[in-house]
Amino acid sequence: MLISEDNEIIDYETEILDYIRENPSGVTITDISKALSYSRNTVSKYNAILQLKGKIYSKPVGRYNLLFSTKKAFIPKNIIISLYKALFLAIKNKLPNKEQLYIEIGKELQKNFDYRYNKGFFENDVQKKAGLKDLKDYKPHFEYFVEVFNSSNILQDSAQVTHLRYENNNKTAVYRIQNSDFLETNDDYIFYFYMIAGIIETYLGEEMERTVTCEILQINLSDNKDDSYVDLSISIE
Repeated sequence: MLISEDNEIIDYETEILDYIRENPSGVTITDISKALSYSRNTVSKYNAILQLKGKIYSKPVGRYNLLFSTKKAFIPKNIIISLYKALFLAIKNKLPNKEQLYIEIGKELQKNFDYRYNKGFFENDVQKKAGLKDLKDYKPHFEYFVEVFNSSNILQDSAQVTHLRYENNNKTAVYRIQNSDFLETNDDYIFYFYMIAGIIETYLGEEMERTVTCEILQINLSDNKDDSYVDLSISIE
């Protein structure tokens, strides 16, 4: 708590903590600095104090280090997952065997979902964007996709994607998704991954200004949930 030049008492700690709590999807030090008109040094100082007190914590999400309140001001994750599962199962029962439709739903979700940290390959870097037309080596972007998927999958901390191999002169990468809440011993929620395919096509296509195709290659459902997985490929033209 400090006194400003106008003799106004400013409780930086409380105001910064309140802002973090009001943004449960996570904020950066820059976000706080801009929103509250405090210097980055001031925000960094009180960020350290709040973390030492156990009131906030930080988590890497893509290229960002986001701050979260330890007191959740939002619906518990297990309730959200349960709701999603019920919704997915209802859609599957009403629209069985509609894999391509689920991919199209995923594309629409990506177009309309406002998640400010879901972009990041180029971070609006004009110079890098200018080089897209001559881009031939896709490996760094395929590798970065793994990093983004694993770090930004907020609702499924345990879900993991790993790279398996390259194909088609490194224009296609094959991945495996495991430990997802939507991977069971049955196929009740399997169309979730077709929606993910649609999301990936739209996201990477926009980022790289290329035609991107994402296909589900194999679905392995085991009596042991830990052994269940989905293999998918991403191809960039």
